Amino acid sequence: MDQQYLVSARKYRPAAFASVVGQAHVTETLEHEVVSGRLAQALLFTGPRGVGKTTCARILARRINEVHTGEGLDYSLNIFELDAASNNTVDDIRQLIDQVRFAPQMGTYKVYIIDEVHMLSQAAFNAFLKTLEEPPAHAVFILATTEKHKVLPTILSRCQIFDFKRIGIGDIAEHLAWVAQQEGLTADPQALHAIAEKADGSLRDSLSIFDRIAAFAQGGTLTYELVRQNLQLVDRALFVQLWESIEAGDRASVLTAVHNVLDQGFDLQRFLMGFAGYVRELLLAHHPSTVALLDAPDSVKRGILDSASRVSAGRAATALKRLVAADAGYRAASNARWHVEVALLDLISDESVDEKKNPTSERVAELEAPAKRPQPSSPAPSEAAVPAPAPMAVPVEPAASFLQESEPIELAPVEPAASLPQMSEPIGPDPVLDEPVEVPLAPSPETVPVVNPVVRVRRTAFSLKDLESPSPAPIAVGAPLEQLGQEPDDSVAEVSTLVERRLRPVTQAALETAWLESAATLDEVPVIKAIVQQVKPVLEDDNGVRVSLENDLQEGYLNSVRDRILPFLRQALHNDSLKIRTEVQEGAVNARLVYTPDERYAFLLEKNPHLDEFRREFQLDIE
Repeated sequence: MDQQYLVSARKYRPAAFASVVGQAHVTETLEHEVVSGRLAQALLFTGPRGVGKTTCARILARRINEVHTGEGLDYSLNIFELDAASNNTVDDIRQLIDQVRFAPQMGTYKVYIIDEVHMLSQAAFNAFLKTLEEPPAHAVFILATTEKHKVLPTILSRCQIFDFKRIGIGDIAEHLAWVAQQEGLTADPQALHAIAEKADGSLRDSLSIFDRIAAFAQGGTLTYELVRQNLQLVDRALFVQLWESIEAGDRASVLTAVHNVLDQGFDLQRFLMGFAGYVRELLLAHHPSTVALLDAPDSVKRGILDSASRVSAGRAATALKRLVAADAGYRAASNARWHVEVALLDLISDESVDEKKNPTSERVAELEAPAKRPQPSSPAPSEAAVPAPAPMAVPVEPAASFLQESEPIELAPVEPAASLPQMSEPIGPDPVLDEPVEVPLAPSPETVPVVNPVVRVRRTAFSLKDLESPSPAPIAVGAPLEQLGQEPDDSVAEVSTLVERRLRPVTQAALETAWLESAATLDEVPVIKAIVQQVKPVLEDDNGVRVSLENDLQEGYLNSVRDRILPFLRQALHNDSLKIRTEVQEGAVNARLVYTPDERYAFLLEKNPHLDEFRREFQLDIE
């Protein structure tokens, strides 16, 4: 080679603030500060890699002396660069501090650029604090870092901070087009856009990719296909075809697309996120305010708008959400191919598949099919002459919030009489239902029997044992509540015409026996069962059952099974007026509190005397 080759990142490094790409908010501020003489003694440039931090620091170092001394001079001796990644000790910082004391040989200012300043050690930062806060009048410090959070807050507080942003894809593509023109190359705009998108906001990375592809280009032409092959990019046409297959419900084409991607050697995760980016573009193309966010060449943007017109925004948003979730779980998948295939198949809606396989014949047949309803059994020959009256539904309102209605119990109709009159009259408010009930008038009680209505039975709180109980048999109106499967409750008014309450006298001994028997029904809750067995019920004069408990916790446990114990006691003692009252009295159950290990061992020894023999045989200690 006749002359040394320079990469584009060095060859086309900006020499003025006007040439810096995508950082106008920083360059304009720095130029105004230099011209006005309001420049701080320490500045910190922070931002992603390859966005121009060091370049702007060098331009600023030269501009400071050009403005205050004059142009056309070589100020390279006034600029000192220090790489903190390799010079991060206290001695390196002390050496820099010793150099700061001397005035510049030419110009007005000495500028110190410290790159990757976050790599300095803790001791080096501390040694640098005082000089950074109060340097000599001729010294200016410019610090650059990609990780501002690693810099000590004491250093940040002494610096004027400038945040560099990631460079946009459009700005990078425009700069690459200028570089291609300077190099005498012909570049496809879509190819330059693909390079800019691959660089991920870094201008230096985009220039490195540009140099590699330019060296591979035949005849000095950069095409999109050439860029796609070198950068291992999935063709956008594949994304378009894949989305059309998903919308059509063609699962075979989706699986074939994944196979082709693997066969060409592409990374499945990059393929998955590339397709997610295409779906996001479809979503952005639905609203005029978001169309401006589409960072794509005009030719590609027209195709996106055309495809988005056939897709709803909700459909695209749902698909994008599932693709992002699939990308999050990609690394945890044991089989990457299956994971991607399932994620893409999940985007196919069942409706599109059903419409493709089953056009309208099955839907029409479904609509024309008669509803399946239970048909009543055919009447007996003797009942054919007189139609049976329809069953009468008697609604029952719940008496309390803890009561709930069960399913209606269908009662078999009784054989009706020869004829029934059509007139009816109210018989007055029902004592339980508190509303008038209309019943048909019969000629006489002897000739017309009562027709059993559909009765809704109220029950107490739900219990798993209710599921095991067999279905109740048909019950006639006026039967006692015990036959209906409902225990008497205090909130339901006593109606002598409907229920004859049981009021057999109860003794204390019978109460204690029934109480222990009720505890046997609580095997599924051993803690509550132990509490019920431990306490002793006391019968009071008004048929109240008083139970003394140690604390509020035991009272809460007992109240949770009150609706099971009270009906059991009433049934066992044949007395529906029994009531349970609870009271909390500490020490009521003669419980003894034990604290030390010896007290606990003595307590257990009283219950099981053989425990001491067990301890001596195995030589166990009390801890």
